[in-house]
Amino acid sequence: MLIKFYWAAAVVLAFFPAMARDIDLEQHVRTHWRTWQNKKITSGDGGKLYKASPEQKTERIRYFKGCLERFAPHLIQEAAVVDKVFNLPPETYLGIMRYGVLLKDNDEHNPSHECTSWVAMSDITDGKSILIHKNRDSKGRPLTLMRRAVPGKHAWIGNGGLTSLCPTQGINDKGVVILMNSGDPMPEVENSQYGIPTGVICRILLEECGTAQAAVKLLEKIIADRAYSHVDSGSIWFIGDKDNVYIVENTARRTVSKAVNSGFTARANAFHYPELQIYSLRSPLSMVMHGRREYAVRERMLEQAWRKNGLVTPQDSADASRISQIPEEPKCYPPCGRSTISACTFVIDKEFPEILSTAYMTFSSPASSCYLPIPVVVSSIPDELMNGQYSARAFKRMDKKVPFLPEKELKALENKLYQRHTSAVEEARKALRNRTAPDKVKAALQKVFEENYKDIIAAEK
Repeated sequence: MLIKFYWAAAVVLAFFPAMARDIDLEQHVRTHWRTWQNKKITSGDGGKLYKASPEQKTERIRYFKGCLERFAPHLIQEAAVVDKVFNLPPETYLGIMRYGVLLKDNDEHNPSHECTSWVAMSDITDGKSILIHKNRDSKGRPLTLMRRAVPGKHAWIGNGGLTSLCPTQGINDKGVVILMNSGDPMPEVENSQYGIPTGVICRILLEECGTAQAAVKLLEKIIADRAYSHVDSGSIWFIGDKDNVYIVENTARRTVSKAVNSGFTARANAFHYPELQIYSLRSPLSMVMHGRREYAVRERMLEQAWRKNGLVTPQDSADASRISQIPEEPKCYPPCGRSTISACTFVIDKEFPEILSTAYMTFSSPASSCYLPIPVVVSSIPDELMNGQYSARAFKRMDKKVPFLPEKELKALENKLYQRHTSAVEEARKALRNRTAPDKVKAALQKVFEENYKDIIAAEK
C-alpha cells in the first residue's frame, strides 16, 4: 500500500510542475486579444433593465472589487495588467469583468438565452469515467481555449469569450469540473447590481478547489457573503470530480446542493429543487418548455444510446447537443437553437483524473462545429484557438446556417478523432499503471491532440 501511495504521489507531482507555468499575461493579451486592437474600449453599464449612472457604476465596481479582495485578489492585479497593455483608465477592466465589454461588432448577436446541461455517471458510461456536458447560449463571441496556471493555484483549461480571462466552464488539474446554467427568474434583484459574475466565480472555484465538495462549500460561502451576481435570476451549477457530482441551485440568498449518485440527469434553465421553486417567478408554461428540452436530451442519451448499446459516450453527448427541433413541441426552443454558441463535454477519468481527463470542445454552435478532444494536460495550444480566429470562422458558418461538414462526414470525422484520442488514453492508462514517467504520457497525449487538430483544419478547408 505504501508503494502505491508513493507512486500515486509521484504521478501528481510530476504532473503539477508542468502545469504550474502560467502564461505571460501581458504578452498574451497583447498578442491574442486582436478584437481589442485599435478600438475604443468601455465596459457595460448594467444593461437596459439595470442601467447605472456613472456614480452608481463607480459604487458597484467598488463593491465588486471588495468581493475580489476577499476571494480572488490576484484578479485585481490581472485587471491592472490589461489596463496597462491597452492604455485604459485605471479599473476599466474591472468594469469589464463586472459588466462585460461594449464593442460595436459584438453587441447584437443572439438576443435569446438558454443553456442545457447534463451528467452521465460511470454506471452508464464505460465504468471508468463521468461525463458532464454543457450547451451554452450567449451573445459573446468569438470564443477561445483558455489555459491558466497561476502560481499557488490549481491550473485549469476551459473556454470562454475572447475578452475575458475567466472561463464559462472548465476543468482543473485535479479533475474538478465547474460549469453553470442560468436558473429561474427571482424576486431578488440586488444580485443584478452588485457582486461577482458567474464566469469569475467559475474561475475562482477552479483555482481554489481540489475536490468537488470543496468547490460546493466555497460557492456557498461566496453566496452567503453576498458576493454573487447573476442578473435577476438564480444559477444552476454542475460541480464534479472523480468521486462526486453535485448539482447546486441558488438564488442570491439561498443555496441547495444535492449529489448525483448514479444514472443520468439534465437541467435546462429551470430549478428542480422544491426548496427553491417556491421563490421562482417562472410561469407554468415556461417550466413545461424547459422540461421538454431536458426530456429531448434524455430520450436521445438513454433511449437511442444507453438502451441500445449499454453505455453513453461523448459521441452520444455530441449527438444530443445538436438537437435543433422537437417535433412533438415545435414551439419549444430546442437544446441547440439559434443562440447556442458553444458546447463542451468533460470526461472525468476516475483512475487518473489529473492526467487522463478530457474536454471535448466546440468553439461555436455544435451545429456548425466539430468536437475537438482536448486532454487536460495539453501544454501547447495553436494560436488561432487563443486569438479567436478558429472560432470566428465557425461563427461565420453558424450565421449562414452552414454545417461544418455533411452529417455523415462529420460523424465519421468525429469518430476518427474520438477513437484516436481514446486509444491514446487507454495506452496512457497502461503506461501509468506500469509506472511510465508521466512526462512521456503527457507528451503522447499532446501529440494526439495536435494530430486531431490538424485533421479538423484539413476538413475545414
